[in-house]
Amino acid sequence: MVNIKNRVLQTVGIASFLRSFGYGTLWSFIILYLTTVAHLPLAFVGAYLLISGLTGALLQILFGAFSDFLGRRFFLILGQVGQGASFLIVGLGMVYNFYIILAGILLQSIFSGMVFTMFNALIADVFTEDERFRSFGVQRALANFGWGIGPAIGGFVFEIHYYSFSFIFMGIMLSMVAILMLDIPETSVKSRALSISDIPSALKNRRFLIYSIAGFIGFLVFGQLNSTYPYYENQVNGIPVSIIGLTWTMNGLMVAALQYPFSRLANNKNAHHFLIYGIMIYGLGYFMLSIFPYIEWMFFSMIVITLGEIIYSSSATTVAMNLAPEGERGRYSGTFGIFTSIGRSAGPFYGGLIFSTPFNYEIKWFLILLTAIISSLLYLIIFRKK
Repeated sequence: MVNIKNRVLQTVGIASFLRSFGYGTLWSFIILYLTTVAHLPLAFVGAYLLISGLTGALLQILFGAFSDFLGRRFFLILGQVGQGASFLIVGLGMVYNFYIILAGILLQSIFSGMVFTMFNALIADVFTEDERFRSFGVQRALANFGWGIGPAIGGFVFEIHYYSFSFIFMGIMLSMVAILMLDIPETSVKSRALSISDIPSALKNRRFLIYSIAGFIGFLVFGQLNSTYPYYENQVNGIPVSIIGLTWTMNGLMVAALQYPFSRLANNKNAHHFLIYGIMIYGLGYFMLSIFPYIEWMFFSMIVITLGEIIYSSSATTVAMNLAPEGERGRYSGTFGIFTSIGRSAGPFYGGLIFSTPFNYEIKWFLILLTAIISSLLYLIIFRKK
C-alpha cells in the first residue's frame, strides 16, 4: 500500500505542477486578453465565465459518481487530454475568431473539473484521514510551484503579444501529461450498481451541504484573483500587466514553500480554525488594495492574500473528503467541486457586478471582504454544532 500511496502522490503532484504551470502562464491572463485585446465588456466576459463554469461544475458530480462505479483512471486521462485540447482550441481562436476562444473556455471548464475531482478522489482513496492533510498539502505545494513560475512568464508573453502560439504549445504539453497517468493504479472502492437517485446523495448530508455552501461563498472571493484584482490594478492604478504577473508568481511560490508546513499543523481537531481565519485574512488582503495605489502596497496586500489562502487551503478539501463515506468519495468530491467551481466561476461576474456600482473602490473592496466574513460565519456555525 505504501508503494501505491507514493505512486499516486508523485503522479498527481507532477501532473498538478504541469497543469498549474500552464494555467498560471496563460489562463490567468485570459480575462485581460478578452477585455483589452478582443475588446469584450468585462460584464459579458464575467457572465460567460460564469455560464461555462456552471456547466463544468454541474458535470463534476456526474464524473465523481460514475468514477465511484467505473473507476478513476479513465476520467483522469480523458480529463487531462481534454484540458490540452481546450488550450489548443483557444490558441486557434486567437488566430481565427474569438467565438472559437469561447468554445475553448467552455471545454476547459468541463475537463478541468473532471481532473480536479479525480485528483481529490485519488488522494482520498489511498490515504487515511490524518494523512490527507499532509498529502493534499504536498499536492497543493507542487501545484502552486507551477502557478508561481507561470505568471511571470505569462505576463511577458502578454506584453509581447505572442499569445496564440503559447496556448497551442501549452495544449500539446498538457495533453502529453496524460502519459504520466497511465501508471496510476485503479484506487476506487467500487460502489454497488449506480442509479440516478444515487448521484445527489451527498446533498442529503446536511452538514456537508452547509459546508459546501460556505465553500461556495468563500470561492466567490477566490474568483477575484484573476478578474477584479488585475483589472483594478491595471485599469485603475495603471500598473503594468507584467508587474501584476509577478505578484501571482510571488503568490504561487509562497504557497509552494509554506503549504506543506501549514498542512502538517492541521488536523481534525483544529481544521475549523484554519477555515474561519484563513478566509477572513484572504478577504482582508483584497480590501487592503483599496488603501494605497502603489506597487509596493500591491505586493504587500498580495502577501496577506496569500497567507489567507495557505491557511484556508490547509484544511478545505481534506475536511470535505473526511465527511465522505467510503465508496462515495467520488460523488462527494464532485459535489464539493460543484460548489467551489461555481463560486470561483461566479467570482468574476460577482466582482464585475460590484465594480459596476457607483460606490467608491473602498466600498467595493469592502463588499468583497464582507463576502469572506459571511463564509467564515457559516464555518463557525457548522463547527459549533459539531
